[in-house]
Amino acid sequence: MKKIIILLSLCFAYACETTVKPEPTKNIELTESQKQADIDSVKSLVSDSFQDIFSDFDSTIVSKYYTTDFVLLENGVLWTNDSIYSYIRRKQANKSAVKRLNRFEYVKSEHSENMIWVAYDNYAYFVKEKDTIGKAHWLESAIAKKENNTWKIQQLHSTVVRKNKH
Repeated sequence: MKKIIILLSLCFAYACETTVKPEPTKNIELTESQKQADIDSVKSLVSDSFQDIFSDFDSTIVSKYYTTDFVLLENGVLWTNDSIYSYIRRKQANKSAVKRLNRFEYVKSEHSENMIWVAYDNYAYFVKEKDTIGKAHWLESAIAKKENNTWKIQQLHSTVVRKNKH
């Protein structure tokens, strides 16, 4: 009986040793074209989010673009998802006939595993009927991270570009 118990114990120990060991995770190196595709995806995420959130004032789509811990740092003001929702509600209540049109010029980007950083110029044109009634220019950056295999913006940083008086 002792021999059977020892034999069963050895078999059990051997089975545990061979089946429990997880394979070490391997970092799969992305190709340059894969990295560029990710960067292009984040650039689209930035431009689409500005259209849907700051031009169309669609509050139902904020979580599609922004992480739950999202922050926007804009000229000394900290915005969160709650701030964005409040902003959209105010704009929806105002129902102005002014449309915001956005244009982006991307300056630089960096891809680092599950995080992407992009820097860009953000131009907005405010149009009423067919007349441009205002313009704005910001120098901005965005940090996006991958959540559940989807890129989302975690942080935006924005500074107004003042006209150069030279």
